Amino acid sequence: MSYPPLSAQALRFLQQLQQRLNASGSERVNTSVKATQQVLLWCIEHELVPGNSNKLPHFTFSLALLKDIAVVQRKLQQACFLDDLSHSSRLNNANSSQQELKSIGLQPRQNRVLLRLNTVVDTNLGITAEFIDTNWQQLPLAQFDALLIVENLDCFYQLDAFSLALPYQQPLIIYRGDALYSRGCKALKVAWLTQNKPLLYFGDFDAKGVSIALNEGYSAILLPDFTNLQQHASAAMLPDNQLSFITGIAAKTPATEFKPYQQFLCQQLKGLRQQNMQGISLIPVNLLG
Repeated sequence: MSYPPLSAQALRFLQQLQQRLNASGSERVNTSVKATQQVLLWCIEHELVPGNSNKLPHFTFSLALLKDIAVVQRKLQQACFLDDLSHSSRLNNANSSQQELKSIGLQPRQNRVLLRLNTVVDTNLGITAEFIDTNWQQLPLAQFDALLIVENLDCFYQLDAFSLALPYQQPLIIYRGDALYSRGCKALKVAWLTQNKPLLYFGDFDAKGVSIALNEGYSAILLPDFTNLQQHASAAMLPDNQLSFITGIAAKTPATEFKPYQQFLCQQLKGLRQQNMQGISLIPVNLLG
C-alpha cells in the first residue's frame, strides 16, 4: 500500500458528501474533480471500489462506502473525515492521527491575543511582565468593565506615553492585531459585544481608522478634545490612498459628540496619526447615537 493518506481537500469533500448522503442515500459524482480523483484512487488502493472507478465519467457514492472509508482510515491511523478536526488544536489532532494536516484545525495563534496588564507583574526570573500572549477564551470577561483595542503595535507597547482619560476601573487592553493576532482579536470582540459593555478603539484619526471605528461595532474612539484635534491635525496625516473611505464616513449618522470630528475629517481632509497624539489628553468620544 503506497497511496498517501487523503489530503485536507479530499477530507472536506467527504465531509460535505456525508452531509448530502444523509439526506439522499447516494450521489452520482463527476470523477474529473480533483478531490473525487484523490478519494477514488485511495479507495482503489485499499480495494474498496473497482480498479477502473477513477476512469469512469461518473461514480456513485453511498453511505456504505463512506462507512468503509472511515473504518480503513482509523485502522491505518490516518485522519478520518468523520472526525471534526477544524475546532481542535494540532496537538489534539495528533492524538487521533499520525497524519500532519496543517490546513485543518486551529492555527497556533487563532485564539491568541496580545494583552496589556493593568498592573505590572513580578516574575521569579527577576524581570517584570507587562504584556502577555494568552488565549482569549480563558479571560474572565465579566471582570472587565471596558475593552480597549489599540491599533498600532508601537503605541500598544508604549501606551504609557499617552494620556488616557479612561473612566473605567478595570479595562481590558489588547492589540488589534496583525497577521498573528487579528483572528483572536476579532473572536474576542464578537464575544465582548454580547456583554453590552463599552468597546473602545484607539488608532489613527484618518479615513481608514475612523472607518474601522464606525463599522466594526465600537461604542467610542479615543481622541483629543475637538479643539486640540483641530490644532494638531494636518492634511499630511491623511494619506491619499484612504480618500475612498470618506464617502462612507460622511454617510454615517454617529453620536452627537462625534459629529464635529466626522465633519472635520470629511470636509477639511485632515488627520492625526496615533503616534502624534502623545502628550495630549485623550478621551472616549461616543460613536453610537
